[in-house]
Amino acid sequence: MSTRWMRKGGSGCLLGLLLLAGTARAGAPVATVRVGFDHDGVTSTQVHGFADKAAGRKVTADDPVRIASISKLVTAIGVMRLVEAGKLDLDADVSGQLGWPLRNPAFPDTPITLRLLMSHRSSLTDAAGYWQTPLDGQLRGLLEDPRAWDTQHAPGTYFRYTNLNFPLVAQVMERATGERFDRLMQRLVLKPLHIDGCFNWDTCSDATAARAVVLYDADGKPVKDDNHGRKPDCPVVPAQDGSCNLAQWRAGENGALFSPQGGLRISAHGLARIGRLLLGNGRIDGVQLLAPASMQALITPLWQYRDGNGMTYEEDTDDRGKG
Repeated sequence: MSTRWMRKGGSGCLLGLLLLAGTARAGAPVATVRVGFDHDGVTSTQVHGFADKAAGRKVTADDPVRIASISKLVTAIGVMRLVEAGKLDLDADVSGQLGWPLRNPAFPDTPITLRLLMSHRSSLTDAAGYWQTPLDGQLRGLLEDPRAWDTQHAPGTYFRYTNLNFPLVAQVMERATGERFDRLMQRLVLKPLHIDGCFNWDTCSDATAARAVVLYDADGKPVKDDNHGRKPDCPVVPAQDGSCNLAQWRAGENGALFSPQGGLRISAHGLARIGRLLLGNGRIDGVQLLAPASMQALITPLWQYRDGNGMTYEEDTDDRGKG
């Protein structure tokens, strides 16, 4: 999936929201949805192609699609709501919230904060994986793998785009509130914005889940959300014994469970509401979801490439089927 954000003359436009052939590597997209919007609402909509090729169902701007890493933006909005509520501190050592020390073994005296995790300067990598942690697993064990860490650069000194940062962010959010991440994001962001989207199909309406956009690879094979018009039997990575009982969830043990780094399902119209929130400096349709200071914190640059101080490409380039 490829997404481009453009601003011109005070308006926003999301181009190519649904490029469902997988990536730009080969072939034309199965579907495209283009939604133009400004502060006041949607100004134009263009759709083309199929949400589900096998069923012959054409795509619409109200069909939910897995929006991959745009999910990180929505997760960050949730974080800022908790910061405003006094539940989180962007610059505190997250070890206190996690309940165990999060440290790069090569730099044990350097704390890792939410600000570092959210800006991809934590010194974590995706080399050990992140998405495969089962329902009854613990993310902490993954961090014991030496491959999870960049041992050449201390936290805060180097930019490396790392999906694993955001499962840890979600884990901190869960520990701070005692709420399951998917439900927490409904409360903090999606419901206040009147968006029928979800990080877990169970928290989307039946009608929205029935319109899921199928994600295809470059060969045209379905790789995600081929749900045949219903909610999947297991919306997460099953437990090690194959079961899928979400009652096993424990706050702050597996922040990867609901894919905060890429697992949000949302329509183009829903995503336009996120864009309007940004254009409105935290305000949309009379609702002030975030204070202007929080919006400024979200958009303030924290890193600029110079003298080899970061990696400008993503190591994990095949996240389409992960969450």
